[in-house]
Amino acid sequence: MPADSAKRAIMFADVSGSSALYKQLGNQEAKQQVDQAIAQMEAITQSHMGRKVKTLGDELMARFDNAEQACSAAIGIQRYYASTSKPLAIRIGMSFGETLLEKGDVFGDTVNDAAFVAHIARGKQIVVTDAFYQSLPAILQKDCQEFDRVAIKGSSSRTTIFRIHWEKQLQDHSATTVMSVHDITQQLDEHRLTLHVNQTPLYITADQTPFVIGRDKHKAQCHIDSTLASRDHCHILFQRGKFVLMDHSTNGTYVCPDQQKEIYLRREALPLQGCGSISLGQPSAKNADSLLRYEAE
Repeated sequence: MPADSAKRAIMFADVSGSSALYKQLGNQEAKQQVDQAIAQMEAITQSHMGRKVKTLGDELMARFDNAEQACSAAIGIQRYYASTSKPLAIRIGMSFGETLLEKGDVFGDTVNDAAFVAHIARGKQIVVTDAFYQSLPAILQKDCQEFDRVAIKGSSSRTTIFRIHWEKQLQDHSATTVMSVHDITQQLDEHRLTLHVNQTPLYITADQTPFVIGRDKHKAQCHIDSTLASRDHCHILFQRGKFVLMDHSTNGTYVCPDQQKEIYLRREALPLQGCGSISLGQPSAKNADSLLRYEAE
């Protein structure tokens, strides 16, 4: 019987930190908790029209007919564990595209891509490929944020992957007004970020984002000549009325809002509010000569 070829959404969901769980609780109790977690994730998957493909230790692989069903299931899983007292964190990766279904198992690049982003995700995160993001309806795309640019295993080119901010699903969307891109661009004059580079000010408005900071002279609008800076180190984005710094680097970015503790980012995002400093690749205390200063208006 030939394999069934069709576009599907593939989800990998696993218990983050299960090795530590076994050390803390012992083999029997830890295995019981992991087995219960797999059963719970499978039940939530089925309630959102998904089907279990197989389980791999502490990981569930599932398939869905479309990305919206998979997204709803992933959010349902995270919401469930956010509302319980169980000390478990689930990490989820998903992709969408052509797959082959044969004897209950699923094969293809889409499966490999979903497994790849699942290993990038950390506990309590949902990370999806660009193909998955593009297949979502607009209402769900609004809860996605650019997470990183990576070369997915087997590919030589880099692609954008996204994180689904499922925490927003806990809020009542009917009571929330989401600004459109048109609404935001009408207020550009009211939003400006000033970036001081070697005491030279750079003025960034919403329509000039994404604004790239890094070592690549050709790509970066703000060139940083440092061996600790990646070629494409971080981006400044404008999202929902705020400037947001998104790190893409190897060594990370250190952001220190004035009169607050320094924050380390690696493949993470942080809104830039008020005034502060940005240091690429090392803490600001070790980088006094090449700090970037920011002022968000």
